Amino acid sequence: MERIEKKLYEIEKQYLELETGITDYSNNVIKSPDLKKKGSKFGIYEQKGKKMMLRLKAVGGELSNENFKDLVDIMFEQNIPYMHLSTRQNYQLHEVEFDNVKTTIDLCNNKKMYFRGGGGNTFRSILVSTYTGVDKKSNFDVTPYAQMIENEVFLMDKAFDFGRKLKIGFSNNAEDEFVMAIQDMGFVAKELNGKRGFKVFSGGGMGRGSKIGHILIEFLPEEDLLKAVKAMIELFHDRGDRVNRMQARLRFLVEKIGAEGFKKLFTDYFNKETLENGFIENIDYAKTIAKLSKFNSKVDTKNFQEWKDICVKETKFKDIISLVLYVKNGDLTKENAKKLSDLLEEINAPIVRATINQNLVIPLVHISALPHIYEFLSNEIPEVVTESLSIRGQIRACVGSKICMIGVQDSVSIADAIAVELDSLANKYPQYKKIIFKEAKNIRISGCPSSCAGIPVAPLGFIGLKKRINDVITDCMQVYMGGILTESVQSLAFEIPNLIIPIDEVPLLVKRLLEDYLEMLQVYDITFAQYMYERRLEEF
Repeated sequence: MERIEKKLYEIEKQYLELETGITDYSNNVIKSPDLKKKGSKFGIYEQKGKKMMLRLKAVGGELSNENFKDLVDIMFEQNIPYMHLSTRQNYQLHEVEFDNVKTTIDLCNNKKMYFRGGGGNTFRSILVSTYTGVDKKSNFDVTPYAQMIENEVFLMDKAFDFGRKLKIGFSNNAEDEFVMAIQDMGFVAKELNGKRGFKVFSGGGMGRGSKIGHILIEFLPEEDLLKAVKAMIELFHDRGDRVNRMQARLRFLVEKIGAEGFKKLFTDYFNKETLENGFIENIDYAKTIAKLSKFNSKVDTKNFQEWKDICVKETKFKDIISLVLYVKNGDLTKENAKKLSDLLEEINAPIVRATINQNLVIPLVHISALPHIYEFLSNEIPEVVTESLSIRGQIRACVGSKICMIGVQDSVSIADAIAVELDSLANKYPQYKKIIFKEAKNIRISGCPSSCAGIPVAPLGFIGLKKRINDVITDCMQVYMGGILTESVQSLAFEIPNLIIPIDEVPLLVKRLLEDYLEMLQVYDITFAQYMYERRLEEF
């Protein structure tokens, strides 16, 4: 940690330049794009309403209960109204006053919560499978490897000076393999002849020119992990397009020279590297489990059972479960975050993880604590329980035009309207309620063409735009269908050319498609993703 503290001292000048930039911007000395250049590399951006958003990095969305409490305390101290859980497992502090930005940065850095690489043309936050280390299906825990990479890359200046961003991720199981295939560099835990290593994907990504990556290395021994990441950083720093921003992501370089040409180029860089892995901490889950609080309280109601069915996931440990807390649109007020912090302390949960679906997961909970947790949430944060029992908790939407500077449509309100229709559908067909809940996570809404909500991999997705209809500029959504990533079929979502519809028609379209899907289930055993893939070429 001394090395990181030294690096923080080195980059302090950049934070001071950001502070000066905020002052100059508020005094109309510089423009918004100038301010963005100073803050984006730290994930610090202007919001609508002359406030700032600070994106805190967290490997795999994981914070210790101590750090979560620290973050909540900082929110109260700096009067930050709420945090947002991003689709890349980050914790974003929203509506931060201009005068409080630098102090908030310092307070977070002092608690070993960092911003470097939170945005801009940098090495971004590392994505990690949510249930790694506790999942029954896991090969081995990938969190220690991801954390080692984060610690080492933090010190590499080249990793924060690219032509565009570079995103990597780690999966502990084959089910998440294709999430790794849409990273710039994705690592899937793999064991070969008793030896740990990784299957490595490269050249994937979402946004303009979305791509499913190719297999770069079938088996990378664990001892070569940092060497491989460093080689990719050097390659992207040297060969990434710095002139044409629209062609600057790694996938465009792969496309330009071909997968085999890129593999050869990477191998050349890899063979020149001699860097060895940094410290990889072994996590003793058994020791942690022994400290979990046990309870004697009991609840036996229909809502409790339904909540438990939706929110509880078994682990590989006896009497230990993982618990999902559904957070509407990923937004937690500082008051509700404080209550969750108190709950974590009460049940003695060591960690909490933000998910790519904008929720929170408590990976380790003693099963006896469930009635107590349910009663606590019902009394103190009832909306978390409500979101669990509503389809809205499953639908993924970006923050939308009310907050985002480049947002075109209010994706949050559209998601709310869709949820009303789907909750109605679930009540109409109670026998299919679990299916509707399960498949609703495949519906994604973005307020603009950016990939914050993951539209390129959505079975059913919507992107906000405006279109002239009958000589009137109308708020609309472009419909996407067919994103699917399975062993047998890998396809990004298709833009449906003749499906640009007014936003008030979106909820009814979703409801109709779900109704059609439920009818299809009477004849075929098919997932919603498979169903939408089959319908992608139909005339609408």
